[in-house]
Amino acid sequence: MDITPQINSLQNRSPQIHSVLSRSRTVVASADRLLITSWIGWFESLGPLVGAATSENETLACLESGEADLLICTDLLEGGSGPSLVRNAKQLHPKLKALMLVQRPVLRTLLDAIDAHCDGICAYEIAGSGSLLAALNAIESDGAYLDRVIAGVLRHGRLGSGQKEKTLDSLSLREGDVLRGLCKGMSNQEIADELYLSIDTVKSHVRSLLQKLPARDRTQAVVVAFRDGLIELPPKLPSWQ
Repeated sequence: MDITPQINSLQNRSPQIHSVLSRSRTVVASADRLLITSWIGWFESLGPLVGAATSENETLACLESGEADLLICTDLLEGGSGPSLVRNAKQLHPKLKALMLVQRPVLRTLLDAIDAHCDGICAYEIAGSGSLLAALNAIESDGAYLDRVIAGVLRHGRLGSGQKEKTLDSLSLREGDVLRGLCKGMSNQEIADELYLSIDTVKSHVRSLLQKLPARDRTQAVVVAFRDGLIELPPKLPSWQ
C-alpha cells in the first residue's frame, strides 16, 4: 500500500498525538519487540514512558512499581494476553486507562477485551489512519472508543444463545486459530507453519475441535463454524502473527 499521499495528514496528526500522550504516564506492552523499540524511541519527545515489557507478568510488575495512568498494549504478548493484562492491571489500579491495539481482530479476542474493560480498542492495521488519536482523545475525556474495524467485527458477529454461545466459550484461543485456518482452506501443515506449532499439535487441536463443535470431519467443522457464527473474518484479513 502506497501511503505517500497520506504523509502530510499523518505529519499534522503527530503533534496532536504527542500533546495527548505528554499529559500521561504510560506503560507499553507487546510481543512485537520491534514495535516496543519504536515506541521507546517515539516517546523520547513525549511525556514520561514509565515502563515497557513484552509479557503480561513483566508489564504488571512495571505497573506495580510505577505510577502509570495509561496502558497501551497489543492483544498478543509473549506471555499471557492483552485482555488478561488489562483485566489484572485494572484490578491493581482501577483508575488506569487502557488502550489495546488488536493485531488479530477476531470476535473472541474483542469480547475478551471488552469484558476486561478496555477504554479503547483499535485494529493495529489502521492505527495510523486517525483511530489512535481519536482513541486517545476519547480516553482522556473519560470516554470509550472502538474503531471502524473493531465495530464492524462486533456488528457482524452472530453470537447466538444456548448451545452456540456455550460452544464458542469452550474453544481455546489456539483452537480458534486452528479453526480459522480450516475455514481459510489451509492444510494442517500450513496451519502449523503459520502458527509456529508442530504438526502433531495442530492435529490434536483439530481432534479437539471436532469433538467440541461437534463435527464428523474438517469439512463439517467449517460448515458449523460459519453457520453458527463461531468465526468472524474481517473483510480485509490482518497479518496475524
